[in-house]
Amino acid sequence: MAQAFLEKGFLVVISGPSGVGKTTFCQALLKDEPRSVYSVSATTRPPRNGEVQGRDYHFLSEKEFFKMRDSGGLLEWASVHEWYYGTPREPIERWLKENRIVLLDVDVQGGESIKKALPEDVFIFILPPSLEVLEKRLSHRGTDQDAEVKKRLKNAPFEIGHMKSYAYIVVNDKFYEAYARVKAIVEAEKSRISRVVLPAWTSSM
Repeated sequence: MAQAFLEKGFLVVISGPSGVGKTTFCQALLKDEPRSVYSVSATTRPPRNGEVQGRDYHFLSEKEFFKMRDSGGLLEWASVHEWYYGTPREPIERWLKENRIVLLDVDVQGGESIKKALPEDVFIFILPPSLEVLEKRLSHRGTDQDAEVKKRLKNAPFEIGHMKSYAYIVVNDKFYEAYARVKAIVEAEKSRISRVVLPAWTSSM
């Protein structure tokens, strides 16, 4: 049966400490949700092995980043792990007009900034089962030097301390179980009454 109403677009903001699996959740949602698109963040961080410009991040110099920020081109920005990160504004505004589900993998500072501007969107915090497990995941992924891993672990308690700013918390112990929860949240949010355009015949009810 055809859908009886139009579903409006919205943001799904996924945050959590580095290494908790935020990008993996976004990649899985992209495969399962036809309306979803992924917002590629801008950063001054150098690329890791295997990362591709424009796919994983928009890698910018500090001069380019601040020019983008000062011209209003960023929806939000923050300094994280001694690098700058931000969310380009133009594609998000365009996708929302197209009624797309926009996935954002952002730090807690970025998530809170977006929530102040767009409080009705969906905010999910991914929590590791323990800091010990988080340390193993960061060490085993092999994309960061030891000093970078230590810095990210040092920042993890600060990030976890902001989880109460989020509407949903999902513990990523077993990925498929955690992903089922994330997917269920997104599916339910698609039917929130504020996000649907009801057919004309319902106005007489």
